[in-house]
Amino acid sequence: MKLLALLLASLINMQIVNAQGIFTPADPNDAPAGLTYNVPLPPASNPLAFKDKRIAILASHGVQESELTYPYQYLKARGAQIDIVVPAWTSDRILAVSFLRPTLWVTANETFQSAQSKHYDLIVLTGGAWNSTVVRKDDEAIKLIRQNYLAGSLVAAVCSGSQILIDADLASGTQLTGTGSIKVDLVNAGAHFHDVPAMSDGRIITGRGPAEILEFMQAISSKL
Repeated sequence: MKLLALLLASLINMQIVNAQGIFTPADPNDAPAGLTYNVPLPPASNPLAFKDKRIAILASHGVQESELTYPYQYLKARGAQIDIVVPAWTSDRILAVSFLRPTLWVTANETFQSAQSKHYDLIVLTGGAWNSTVVRKDDEAIKLIRQNYLAGSLVAAVCSGSQILIDADLASGTQLTGTGSIKVDLVNAGAHFHDVPAMSDGRIITGRGPAEILEFMQAISSKL
């Protein structure tokens, strides 16, 4: 009886709190979208520049929209073959966001597991706090990154996507950039952090964030 009384009291208290307007249903359209990034996409001087290149863009729900769409459009316009590779549990599509606001459904054509049978010339690791957390803790994603890197592929990461390099054992001793909020994580993992738009170190390419995504893609192009 005492437990039941406590439960009823708790429910009554919840109703009082809700009645006071503390908790209200959220409309996704009211969610903050953060900064608007309108980086112009330069025309491709050679639409066949990367026609023999196979590229994997790794992402999950919560990927920062421009950090997926911009690399996809930039590389596709230059003839690259691109797979959008996602976790097995969301194999059909993923939800892109602008900061907290949902923006696009993105169709996927491979999972981290199914892509193991392919070799990629470039692996792109996207940002978005939720997205990068999911990818870095997915064993199949880490396996895919490492096996391609060890086979000679380029690995490029932008914004919080640079955190994924820690779990892939590619951060230690490497010159990296990324969003400032992950600087301590990268340094603690042994990386040499640089607060610059883009950084290349061997076959590792990193970008600071969506505002400088063109510089990131230009660094990729110079290596690819």
